[in-house]
Amino acid sequence: MLIKFKKLTARTLEHFNKRPVVYILLISLIVRLLYLLADHPLWWDSHVYIGMGKYILSVGQFGIWESFRPLVHPTLIGTLWKAGIDPIFGGKCLDLIFSLIAILLLFKISDKIFNRKIAIISSLIFSLTPVFIMHTGLILTEPLALTLGLLGIYISLDNKKKWSLFFSGISLGLAFLTKFTMGIFFAAILIGLLLKKEQMILKIKGLSLIFLGFALSIIPYMAFNYFRYPNLFEPFISGSWIVTTSIWLYGNGYTYYLRNFFLTNPLYLFFFPYLYYFFKEKEWRNHNKTTFVLISVLTLIYFTFFVPRKETRYLLIAIPFMAIAVSQSLRILHNRLKLAKRPVMWPQSFIVLIVLLLLVPMPANLNFEKAPDFKQEINGIIAENNITGTVLTSDPSFVSFLDHPITTLDGTEFAEIKYNASYGKYELLFINSCDLPCPPGDKGCVKEINDFLNKVELENKVEFSKKNKKCSYKIYLPK
Repeated sequence: MLIKFKKLTARTLEHFNKRPVVYILLISLIVRLLYLLADHPLWWDSHVYIGMGKYILSVGQFGIWESFRPLVHPTLIGTLWKAGIDPIFGGKCLDLIFSLIAILLLFKISDKIFNRKIAIISSLIFSLTPVFIMHTGLILTEPLALTLGLLGIYISLDNKKKWSLFFSGISLGLAFLTKFTMGIFFAAILIGLLLKKEQMILKIKGLSLIFLGFALSIIPYMAFNYFRYPNLFEPFISGSWIVTTSIWLYGNGYTYYLRNFFLTNPLYLFFFPYLYYFFKEKEWRNHNKTTFVLISVLTLIYFTFFVPRKETRYLLIAIPFMAIAVSQSLRILHNRLKLAKRPVMWPQSFIVLIVLLLLVPMPANLNFEKAPDFKQEINGIIAENNITGTVLTSDPSFVSFLDHPITTLDGTEFAEIKYNASYGKYELLFINSCDLPCPPGDKGCVKEINDFLNKVELENKVEFSKKNKKCSYKIYLPK
């Protein structure tokens, strides 16, 4: 029996080594399909992107608009909706496709910068990182942004071709227009090119090409901002402000990412030994290695010290490159264990430990929470009352399945203002009390929200009411 098992293992490894990327993508696909079967709820931002897609493709007739959101992802979702494809189903399919492409691109980048072994390890680690798995099906910007960013990095590696840096700039520009913090990729490549040891004329040419490609990608968007707001930088100003609001609802502190990412995904602690190795062995002389280290370090610095609101998902743009660094650290440690006369751990045991560090944290870090769904109730009330006008709501979830004009209350600070401005114009009102939270101990805020909810009760008729845990959900029709 043991002999048969060894033969089967050897045969499997042989097939894997022949076409590793195929097996890695197959494993990644299976894991993501299983996670999608759990039908985890979409996030607030997910519905906003769907709503923006409808707004863009209907020229403002349906959906919602938020100026601080980039436009590439919602335009793609809106195109699916316009083509008659359910935006939730289509968005989840796109997440799956872009996640697999991102894994493939990381494999190719790792293979080019290091070797095939590092490519296998890093792409497996990246693929099975919980925060990345969770983004398959959330219909957020990260899978598409990572695909475009990694494509830009991959194209830039082949800088012997005359126009490679130009096309890299275009891809990085589109990544930036998908998620603004992807500008870190562009900044890292610029710094890498500046530090690269080559003739000044070649350096200027390379910098000019990548900057030209990036500029051509974003100029139409900047022109759009000017004519719509009119302020070229309105989305960036609004985006910078939004991450400073309601900080108490999110994580905070300089140790947040250490506690909530590195310690909950302990395999990524091996990223830090690689930084030591990177400087000790002077790997910074290789500008490609410098670029991927810069992306990781700049991301950590920016979100740790400059963004007050902390969320683990912010680090996702750097996780592919941290996975490469982790893989290199593991390879070095494994080789030292093999060469040691009295190793502290057998090399085979080290591999088992690494697999456990990768797989054991997955169930705890994945989100399987089920949120209440009022799609049936909302559709029933809309059909019964022949509602075709504006829906006023405390959260944007209804925009994902309703083709109506949607107005959101925009949280505790703006709820009453938005309600008063919309009074007499909406045909249906939905309020989830948990969408109007107050800071702990703020009695003034609690009183204001209670007064607001009482006002809503007096001026509207309750059509549906439900309580779940600490949240109350109500659907109103205006009196």
